[in-house]
Amino acid sequence: MSKVNEIIYDVREAVRQTTDDTDISDRYILYLYNIKRSKYLRQDLNNLQKTIDISILQTLCLELEEVSINECGLDLDCETIMRTKQPLPKLLELHLKPSIVTVKPTNKISVPFNFITKERTVFSKYSPFKNSIYAFLDTDNKIYLYSQNDTVKLIECLTVTAIFEDPLELQNYTNCCGCTPAENPCFDYFNSKYPIQAHHIDPIREEIVQNLIRTIQIPQDKTNNADDK
Repeated sequence: MSKVNEIIYDVREAVRQTTDDTDISDRYILYLYNIKRSKYLRQDLNNLQKTIDISILQTLCLELEEVSINECGLDLDCETIMRTKQPLPKLLELHLKPSIVTVKPTNKISVPFNFITKERTVFSKYSPFKNSIYAFLDTDNKIYLYSQNDTVKLIECLTVTAIFEDPLELQNYTNCCGCTPAENPCFDYFNSKYPIQAHHIDPIREEIVQNLIRTIQIPQDKTNNADDK
């Protein structure tokens, strides 16, 4: 995988827009890259035979808070439920598999929670396994934790590993979520690898280059047509 500045430079070099006075911004190149990335990932992952490559996954940590059960609108045998304080960044929309891969405590050796749909959570209250913890994503894009065991309320943070629509949105999240003194962004613009498989980089680059070449040539073509008259 390549870093963000590397994939941007490759595009700039191909369209000969490497000088400081260029009209093409890094933000615009990344905008195009994210659109193409989403397209290629959907094509891959909406194929049942394709597995999720670790290189496209990103992980962030979120703090939890205890809120009224009315916040999620479920008929559960409890008055409160645990919920992440922040919503998740927008997830990549897939038809055949969930974009969230794991939801678990911040302890690296912990077993992931049972990630289910919101609708199935109601039936989990009948489970004979009283200590099981269930996680679901609600329409507010926040993750909720439910368990028949009140020890779930002792969990302060959780880690979420998923495929996100815009990898750079994770710059606004920290990987320690307040549980440790230091705070670092989950995605570092200068040091993090852009989450896409290596075999997709060249096709995406070529599509963006062709797009930018057409954009750059439009003013020149109009001028030439006017001169011809």
